Amino acid sequence: MSKPFYSIYGPSIKEFLAVKRSLGFKYQAAEYELGKFDKIALKRDEASIGITKELVVEVCDKQTNESEKSRNNRIQVVRQFAFYLNDTGHTSYVPKLPPFRSSYTPYIFTKEEVLRFFCICDQIKANNRNPRTVMFFLPVLFRLLYATGIRTGEAMSLSINDVDVERNNLKIRDSKNGKERLIPFSESLSENLQDYLKYRNQRPIVKGINHLFVHPAGGISTSYIAYKWFRKILFRSGISHQGKGAGPRVHDFRHTFAVHSLVSMCEQGLDLYYSLPILSTYLGHQSLAATDKYVRLTAEMYPSLIKSVNKVCPHIFPELNKTQYYEAD
Repeated sequence: MSKPFYSIYGPSIKEFLAVKRSLGFKYQAAEYELGKFDKIALKRDEASIGITKELVVEVCDKQTNESEKSRNNRIQVVRQFAFYLNDTGHTSYVPKLPPFRSSYTPYIFTKEEVLRFFCICDQIKANNRNPRTVMFFLPVLFRLLYATGIRTGEAMSLSINDVDVERNNLKIRDSKNGKERLIPFSESLSENLQDYLKYRNQRPIVKGINHLFVHPAGGISTSYIAYKWFRKILFRSGISHQGKGAGPRVHDFRHTFAVHSLVSMCEQGLDLYYSLPILSTYLGHQSLAATDKYVRLTAEMYPSLIKSVNKVCPHIFPELNKTQYYEAD
């Protein structure tokens, strides 16, 4: 059910959200932010549609304990809505995005660290007395994240019908950008998935639940439990955690997949002019700019790779001087 809006902008907000979602965007966080916009407009007793500079100043003012990234994302939503109003004949002031540069650098696991992580993960014994333990699927979940680069939320949303172990591919339906995509995977991952599915199919699955990853009692587990165990396995693997917000994070398996994929393509002699768009599609990015950041990131670990890229397309992937959105990936 859609969120209710009460100000004069309510109908326009609903129309704007409908347009965005028809284009494949989920716009769930944007709906929440527009709800706050709606409350401010209602409090101000706005009588006509058309965002003024005064309204923008109040809506976009920095909130208590709000990070620069969160504020930047919030203003971006207001900008998109203002553009929409202008396009539909309601003259509106479009706020400028404040300068923002993410200080976060993704953690890229080495291949040795990945192997060590999986080894420790396989050695942890599940408590059979706990019917909701997730240890039965963690080894294959973490392998799936590293081997395919899909997001944790995408993995936890998979149904058993989305995974084809005969053709070695999986279908992502519930993606961040609302677009379906088909992901091929390796034979070794297929073997891991088949072993897990044999166990899963022996469990008493709760009626109506068709998720790939379920606990022994047959219910759905949350991503939070995976994050919790991720920290434990990191510690036992001897991989240092830099603290809250500094990583490594579970999402860094996605970043690691991208970097290792670029290295592998380069080592195979593949033309990165063609390879980067393929990787971009594989990751579910909406533009090459989102994938290009991995070229710059990989250059720090594998200097020879960037030389190969620059020989092929020196003008297509210039150095980035502005914000790099690793967090939004």
